[in-house]
Amino acid sequence: IELEARVPYVYRSDSSIGREVLQGAASSTVFNATGSGIGDVEMTGRWQLNDGGAERPFYIASLRFKSRTGRDPFEVSTTKTIIGLRDGLQTELPTGSGFYSLQPALTMLYPSDPAVFFGTLSYAYNFKRKDVTRVVDGQTEELGSIAPGGVFGFNFGMGFSINEKSSFSLGYEHSSIGKIKQNGRTAADSVTVQLGALLLGYSYQLSSN
Repeated sequence: IELEARVPYVYRSDSSIGREVLQGAASSTVFNATGSGIGDVEMTGRWQLNDGGAERPFYIASLRFKSRTGRDPFEVSTTKTIIGLRDGLQTELPTGSGFYSLQPALTMLYPSDPAVFFGTLSYAYNFKRKDVTRVVDGQTEELGSIAPGGVFGFNFGMGFSINEKSSFSLGYEHSSIGKIKQNGRTAADSVTVQLGALLLGYSYQLSSN
């Protein structure tokens, strides 16, 4: 069994450009915002389900819980005075998602010397929040209940041993993020988001310690 804790510190800096429709480039407005602080603290537990070995897969179950200790998107103020932006911009960037999450996952490791193949299936459930509000240009705006979509994810790849000290890994990771619901209905302009990432890794053992 393995336990893991993650306490991130986040610093963000974004620049946004707004422009009125049918206006020239000279009318563009640049808006800068930053945010920093503790992010969302996470706890993860992993348990090896079986005794694998050469040509026999290992199965590892895990459960991750993410808090909302970071400053969430509804706590920072928003302004709509920027040209051409209907929903406004945050004057200070959040450091957390604003929602509790629970993510079970199952990982398979298959050793086949000199490589180890791996793959993971996971699903992250984001808990709904009620009576959500935000501050827009000094005025409180009622948003009601907000339920983020769940996140189905998978990855697969291979770790390859070059020699006793060095190895590299190659893989692919994909996440499908469901639509957001507001007050029981799919939020306006909400879409299913697909995120893909290429995973590259390299390790080298500097000493026996």
